[in-house]
Amino acid sequence: MIRVPRKPARRPLETTISLINIVFLMLIFFLVAGRLAPPQDPEVTLSQAEKADPLPPPDALYARADGTLHYREQPVSAQEYLSQHILAEETSKPVVRLAADESLKAEDLLRHVGALYRAGAGRVVIVTRTSSE
Repeated sequence: MIRVPRKPARRPLETTISLINIVFLMLIFFLVAGRLAPPQDPEVTLSQAEKADPLPPPDALYARADGTLHYREQPVSAQEYLSQHILAEETSKPVVRLAADESLKAEDLLRHVGALYRAGAGRVVIVTRTSSE
């Protein structure tokens, strides 16, 4: 008698497990990606601009209404900010993003911009919000 070898029984494919894995990985990705950008300073209300880029505020230097500079909610001077955060990136002409409160006096804003240029900033960009916000 000749024995014909039987093929091993195939297990049915489980497609739901791979779908659950993909959804779980996407969840982890969005949880991590949502925490990468630091939050905006809660004490600063940005000025409105008619033609502002529709981007969230970057990791910026904040000028509060009382005239003080803050980076990640810690008080800093223009020199400290540039030496610790911008010049460490080894760029010759660093761009500083300054998010000023809408009630900050113009002379205080100009004083901060001048201090940033004297400290070594190549360009100072004022961060605003669009008028639709």
